[in-house]
Amino acid sequence: MTTNLDRYLFGLYNSGTYTPANENITAISLAASAVITTSTDHSFVVGNQVQFLIPPEWGIEQINGLKGFVTAIPQSDEITVDIDTRAFNAFITPVPAEFVVIDDPQVASVGDSNFGSSSPGGVVTLPHTVQGAYINQFP
Repeated sequence: MTTNLDRYLFGLYNSGTYTPANENITAISLAASAVITTSTDHSFVVGNQVQFLIPPEWGIEQINGLKGFVTAIPQSDEITVDIDTRAFNAFITPVPAEFVVIDDPQVASVGDSNFGSSSPGGVVTLPHTVQGAYINQFP
């Protein structure tokens, strides 16, 4: 049986049940190691692997879908990642009068749960830790 809530169980927008949570992005620097500014204080830590979802209206389309590792936390609302964005288009904030923006740009942690198997269907005899993984937190 499928309910309207099933669409929230998967995907990049599910920021309420995982740590670190998905975060909306307010700025991305053009640098050898990009600095990402989030709209609120984040829960990322150095070593997390993250992925970007950037709708085309926000510019910097070259980073959309890329994965990188968090290398530093300069501020509570910033992360530095090992992605060189110097040759990318600039991050822009769309003007609402020009078009309707449905999706915000987001950064999300990727990886397996921080215990057990690191591949679907895998059997692990001893629990292990996956660097940069998220921890599922049930609501």
